[in-house]
Amino acid sequence: MTNHPNYRVSVEIILKQHHIVLLTKRSELASVAPGVWNVPAGKVKFHEIPLEAALREVQEETNMAVPNLTEIHVRTFEGHTASEAIYRLIYTYVADVTEAQLANFQLNDEHSEYVWVSKEAINGTRFDSLLPAFRDILNTKVFNTPS
Repeated sequence: MTNHPNYRVSVEIILKQHHIVLLTKRSELASVAPGVWNVPAGKVKFHEIPLEAALREVQEETNMAVPNLTEIHVRTFEGHTASEAIYRLIYTYVADVTEAQLANFQLNDEHSEYVWVSKEAINGTRFDSLLPAFRDILNTKVFNTPS
C-alpha cells in the first residue's frame, strides 16, 4: 500500500437553474487551479462530513444558502501542481437553485468570472479546462446524455 502525503477529501457542487449549470473561473491569482473553469468546490475540513463542506463551500463561493444538495458521484483524482503530486477523493453534489436563492448570488474573490451554461456549451472549446471525468459527470448525471 502506498502512502500519499498530499491526500485530501474534496467536494464540488453543481448548481442548476432549469437546464443550465453554473461554472466559475478561478482567479489568475488563486493559489489552487488559477484560471481554471470549474464549479464551486473545496476541501473537507477535519471536523466536517462532505455534505457539510459542500454547504459551506457554496455559501463561501456564491453567498447562497443551498440546503437541497444531493450526492450524485464519488471519484478519486490524481494530479500535479507546479511543485507536488496531489491525491483527492471527490464527492460531487447537485442542487436546483431557486430564484430566491439566486437573489443572494455574489461570487467571492477566489473567482474572476462566472457563466450559466447549457449542455452544448459545456462540451464546446471555451471550457477545455474542465476535467474529462467532471465533464462526463455533467453529461451523464446532470444533463443525462451520453458523453
